[in-house]
Amino acid sequence: MFRLREILKERKITIGQFADMSGISQSNLSNYMMGKVSPTLETINKIAEALDVDVANLFKKEEDIVLVIKYNGQSIELGKDDLIDFVKSKINGDGNKIDK
Repeated sequence: MFRLREILKERKITIGQFADMSGISQSNLSNYMMGKVSPTLETINKIAEALDVDVANLFKKEEDIVLVIKYNGQSIELGKDDLIDFVKSKINGDGNKIDK
């Protein structure tokens, strides 16, 4: 899964700003982020270079779990480790569920 939207959001970079930085049109960037078009290897390298990241960092591993929760008007992303920690917090040392 292509992480461009996530990376731009983390860095507070708009698509327009990134288009200027990378030399890739806004429409193409939008299509890549929506999964309508797959970027070429050359374009992927160009994006990675503009963001100063390794190409591998532009993609999520398939086994990654991400849950997005909306709370008080904000979207909060919980990753695999957050979910595992939550489940562990519900189980005590002998494997029995903690009642609340």
